[in-house]
Amino acid sequence: MVYEFTIHQRLPSLNDYLNRCKHNRHIAAKFKSQIDRNICWEILAQLRDVKITKPVIIHVTWIEENKRRDVDNVYSAIKFMQDALVKMQVLANDGVKNVVDVNNKILYEKESKVIVKIEEV
Repeated sequence: MVYEFTIHQRLPSLNDYLNRCKHNRHIAAKFKSQIDRNICWEILAQLRDVKITKPVIIHVTWIEENKRRDVDNVYSAIKFMQDALVKMQVLANDGVKNVVDVNNKILYEKESKVIVKIEEV
């Protein structure tokens, strides 16, 4: 079975998060909390009542509005996404027994978004 949802925003890069951590841990925590909340709303709207118990492979298509960010910085936002999937109980955990692989692809279009496909193994 494959489940799909879209995050209709550009997720922050690792540099975005680390810059906030440098200034103040409370600001960084609030920043991460806001990102988690936004992703959770997308999951709630698109994957209502989905609870996956089998191991999964997550396929992520990152659609970026420009080429200003390094690819590794873009991909780092998978942590926000996996945390939100666990928080919303779509995944029981994001450890290696539950998420066996993550495949990333980056495309460039007018508006940023993230398309996530969760494939049961």
